[in-house]
Amino acid sequence: MQNLQTAHNRVRTIFFLHGAAFSSWVPHIPLVQERLDLAHDELGGILLAAAIGVLCAMPIVGRLADRFGSERVVRYSGLFYFVAVGIPAFMTDYLNISIAMFALGFSGAFLDVAMNANGLQVERVKGRSIMSGLHGFWSLGGFVGAGITAVWFALPVGNEFHLPVILGLFFIAHIIAQANLLSDQDATQHLASRHNSSGNSAKAPDGRNLFLALLPFGICAFIGQFGEGVLTDWATVFMTTVHDSGPTLAAVGFAVYSFAMAATRLSGDALVIRYGHVPVLLTSSILASSGTFILTVSPNIIIAWLGCGIAGIGLAVILPLLLSAAAHSTGKSGGAVVSVIAATGYSAIMAGPPVIGAIGEAVGLVSAFALTAGFLAMIIPVYLLTMRRRLQIAANG
Repeated sequence: MQNLQTAHNRVRTIFFLHGAAFSSWVPHIPLVQERLDLAHDELGGILLAAAIGVLCAMPIVGRLADRFGSERVVRYSGLFYFVAVGIPAFMTDYLNISIAMFALGFSGAFLDVAMNANGLQVERVKGRSIMSGLHGFWSLGGFVGAGITAVWFALPVGNEFHLPVILGLFFIAHIIAQANLLSDQDATQHLASRHNSSGNSAKAPDGRNLFLALLPFGICAFIGQFGEGVLTDWATVFMTTVHDSGPTLAAVGFAVYSFAMAATRLSGDALVIRYGHVPVLLTSSILASSGTFILTVSPNIIIAWLGCGIAGIGLAVILPLLLSAAAHSTGKSGGAVVSVIAATGYSAIMAGPPVIGAIGEAVGLVSAFALTAGFLAMIIPVYLLTMRRRLQIAANG
């Protein structure tokens, strides 16, 4: 088997590049809205096209990752993703940008599920929590991508050159990084050898039983990812519209959000080990809801940045915590766990923005963000009703 630490570092890099590419596109959203003169519901419509792309990819990618190996799906899906991210910014009409957004969502979901599946394989072989750290590298990439974009927008250089240059560099980096990922075959052989030596041969659920076992995790993931999708796609629009901040200050706010998320995720594995799954999950829900509410009622751009930071801390570890706990409690990993949770929750990162776009057009963005803040607090009653026992099992397992 290849060097495990090298494989860990390579999948970290893939997470970083995915986040950096996506956050490089996000600050272009209000520019696209202004250039095409899109209303909030029309902007929500093109974001819905991306959500449809995500939903179309979900039933496919998990099976492909389990059949051909998550490392192979990471390798080839990345080649499409880093091209697809840059296309929407150059579309000149509603139909073409909707098609481009579909391609962005589809290719992004393929790479995202595959790299999470590969990360879960590395976590199981290493025998310790690493998923929060991997998502930390995604957010670190988001911070770097957003920071570079903010600097670029402030320079006397055409914004139209930003994505081709940056994504070209990320494309090359992906080609280098995808080599020496941990193969699913090596991971399976290592785990089989470990189980044989320990006498552990517990049978994991499959089929319908697996879906039912993972469904509560997916519901909580849906809530968290809904909020993350809204903050990711609409925070810059909110600050530009409500506070008349301009694209540069709005990009700074998104960079604050991304930095807070990255810092929390990078320390998230240690937090889970020290305090346990349940306190971290419930605290995350409270902070995510509070931060979004602060952003909603912020009287100026500085308070809006504060809200972005608190929301980033709260949203940081919800998804990686649930993925890791689900894999641990069911004995399954790879595409099986990621795709099932994604089917109920992960696609919300794309489904949330168009919903908020429609609500924002009807009653205003401030009310739409207030509803998002309330929705994020729903993780607590959902946990009490459906998640308590399973998360305790995962924590004690």
